[in-house]
This record gives sequence, C-alpha cells and structure tokens, in this order.
Amino acid sequence: MSDLNESYFFEGREITKTYGPVIANYRISFGIKRKEIVGLVGDNAAGKSTLIKQIMGVEQPDEGDFYMDGKCVKITSPMVAKKLGINAVYQELAIFPHLSVVENIFAGELIANRFQILDWKAMKAKVADLLNRLRIEIPLNTLVRNLSGGKRQEVAIARALLHDVRLLLMDEPTAALSVKEREKIFQLILDLKTIHGISIILVGHNIEEVFQVVDRFIVLSRGRKIADIEKSQTSVKEIVAIIVHGGQNELSAI
Repeated sequence: MSDLNESYFFEGREITKTYGPVIANYRISFGIKRKEIVGLVGDNAAGKSTLIKQIMGVEQPDEGDFYMDGKCVKITSPMVAKKLGINAVYQELAIFPHLSVVENIFAGELIANRFQILDWKAMKAKVADLLNRLRIEIPLNTLVRNLSGGKRQEVAIARALLHDVRLLLMDEPTAALSVKEREKIFQLILDLKTIHGISIILVGHNIEEVFQVVDRFIVLSRGRKIADIEKSQTSVKEIVAIIVHGGQNELSAI
C-alpha cells in the first residue's frame, strides 16, 4: 500500500469538503509521482468529482492543503491551477462545434500581433507543432462539429496541453467513444506519460479499461479514501470488490 512520501511531487493532505450536512470528501490524503497514471475510482457519489474540482481550483477545501514540490499551494481558481502546471479534461467536453480545431485549442487565449490583429499564422504554427508532438492527425481548419467523438476528445486534450502541464486530470475521457476510439485515447494517455513526462489522474468507472493504463489505484467510497494500491499488487477483480464492498479493510483476504 502507498503512503505519502517525498517521491510525490503533488499531494493532498487531509482534504475535506462539505456541502451543508453532506460530507463530499473527508480527510483524504494522497500523492502523485512524476510520470505516473493514477486511477481515481469508486461508485457514484464516492467524491471523485469533488476532489478533482478542488485540485483544479474550481472549489476550495474546507480543511486540508495541497502541496506542490513539498510547498503548500493555495489553488484558488483554475487560473492558479494552470500556472502550477495543472489542467483538466472533463467528461462534458467544453468545445465549440462551430469553430475550427485551431480556434478551439486557442479558445480564450487568442494570439494578437503588435497591432492587436489576431495572428492566425502564429496560432496555426503552434497548434501544428502541438498536434505533431502528440501524434494527433487532424486538419487544422476542420470544424469540430465534423469530427468524430474520438477526434473531439483529442482536440480537448490538446487544448489542455497548450501550455506546460505537469498534472493532467481526466474525467471519464472515453465514456462516449467507440472501442477503436477508446484504444486511441488510451494510447495517447500512455504517450503523455512515457514520452512527455506528464502525470495523470484518470477518473473512470470501467475498471477493466482503466486497469490497462494506470500504475496505481486510489479508491474512494462515501467521500473517504479506502484504498491506495499499486496495479502490480492487485487485480480488476479486487478493485471491483473493494468498490462494491466499501473497503472492508481493503479485502486483504482476497
């Protein structure tokens, strides 16, 4: 089992979040290593989305702190998170179907030249370089509404990586995709780790699929962390059992 230690570059310590009488997260402590994919799993209402929102600065903990490289950081907004090298790709893709690939990737961050005229040449060059490094093949001027679900997901991932990212949060990135498209996204996720050195927190319900790409599992139940286990020390069957039975001392007898 995993304990917090100095090998983690990002940590949450005693993270607690409540909504009135409802405890969404309770004293959750966890860490993320460099070049690591962590599966954040659990049943509905386990507290996964709430934890992701706090890491991303959409919401703030009532108690507890986050640490980056051993220093306490206050993630008070998504802008602060991005400056720390944290970004997210959500299940509900925030993309604009009527805009092109380039316009979507630069949404809200359009580049203008010294005359305050949009510099499409510079933006296209940057997107072309980004997609090439990610090994994503999409014509830059294509309208996103004409892309498949898998290609739209690739655009969303590329946009999240427009600036330097150390930790990428991914919430059900393959939920609405075909089998072939899911395989491509999972390969991209592996490439982000192995080629680009990005750590990933991957939220998913399909444990068998998540098991293919993660290095470690963190399991939540009713707002609490009930397991933190390396993939090499567990199985799909055990992770599912932990989720279903709510921990029970991490089912050490399995």
